[in-house]
Amino acid sequence: MRILSHTHGKVIKGSNFMKRVINAVTIALLVMLIAACGRPSVPVNERERENYEKIIAGGIIECAYGLDANGSCLKKGEDGIWR
Repeated sequence: MRILSHTHGKVIKGSNFMKRVINAVTIALLVMLIAACGRPSVPVNERERENYEKIIAGGIIECAYGLDANGSCLKKGEDGIWR
């Protein structure tokens, strides 16, 4: 079904214009979604990466004072809470 409107003697095909607008908005939203959901660029130090891979493989990490949330061994007197 075509919706026609007469403006200043010109005939404008409304449905074709709306399709273009909807396509443009859809493409813009997809580009923003892809940009927002991209891989984060947070650097991970080598020791944390090694510990992570060891845990994923089913290994056990032995640290005298435990692990922090990032997978690093705690030092004496540390509790893993940032202040």
